[in-house]
Amino acid sequence: MKTRQGVRREHPGQWQQPGLDWQQVQTAPQGDDAGRLALARLAPQLADYSRAPRWLLLINPPAFDWKTVLADAGVDLSRVLQVRCDDDVAAQWALEQAVSGTTCAVALAWVPQLDARDRRRLELVSRRAHCPAFLFEVGQGSPLEIPSALH
Repeated sequence: MKTRQGVRREHPGQWQQPGLDWQQVQTAPQGDDAGRLALARLAPQLADYSRAPRWLLLINPPAFDWKTVLADAGVDLSRVLQVRCDDDVAAQWALEQAVSGTTCAVALAWVPQLDARDRRRLELVSRRAHCPAFLFEVGQGSPLEIPSALH
């Protein structure tokens, strides 16, 4: 399987297996106001993570002023890293690398809606995660938490 890492999306086995039960997450339309509210609900928890000597990673954060939302909740903005990815494949890869590594306290990613294969892929990543992650999908009112089995 010779391809660039993160580009090949059709794996013959694991991604096609059913059984991922992340469909129970509450859904609501996601506009700037809904996204701001979801981040504001999560911000106190992020403030706790910002006290750790590791990074808070934001992958493709939204256009609204997320810095103000985080600063109002007491998040140490000097511990926040922002990553901009060209497409959703690169964003998912960045999220996988962040939770698999040991330099992040928490990772947050904003991506378009995921298909079943990508959800399965994130479930497999969560098994080796060193930090929790929150996934904000277009069309989802609440972020999807990717728990850390090792955290």
